Amino acid sequence: MDINIHVSTGNQFTKYSDSSVTINEQEFTNNIIVSNNSISTTSLNNIKVISLNDIKPLIMQNPDIIIFGSGSAIVYPALDILQEINQHGIGYEVMTIQALCRTYNFLVSEGRKVVALLFFTN
Repeated sequence: MDINIHVSTGNQFTKYSDSSVTINEQEFTNNIIVSNNSISTTSLNNIKVISLNDIKPLIMQNPDIIIFGSGSAIVYPALDILQEINQHGIGYEVMTIQALCRTYNFLVSEGRKVVALLFFTN
C-alpha cells in the first residue's frame, strides 16, 4: 500500500507490506529500528526473545513511545520488557507492521518522538 503524508518531518514510511517497508525511498526487508532521525538494522531476530539489554539503547533515546511491529500477526515481547519501558515513563504499543507504519507516521507528523522496532520474522 502507498501512503501520502502531507507533513514530512524525519523518517516516514511511504510503502509497506507484511514483508517490507519503504522509508525515504529505501526499501527494507530485514528487521529494523526506526526513529524520527535514524534507521538501523538490528541483529534482533525474534520479538519474543528481546532482552533488557537489547531494549536499554532504545530507552536511552527517551522517546514518547516505543512501537513493536510484527508481520501480519501481533506478537508481544516478554512482560518484563514492557514493564521496563513503562517504568521509564515511556509508552509502548504492539501491533502489526502495517498498523505500525500508519501509527508511526501519524505520531511523527504530530512532532512526537517515536522509536519503532519492525520484526518481519517472529
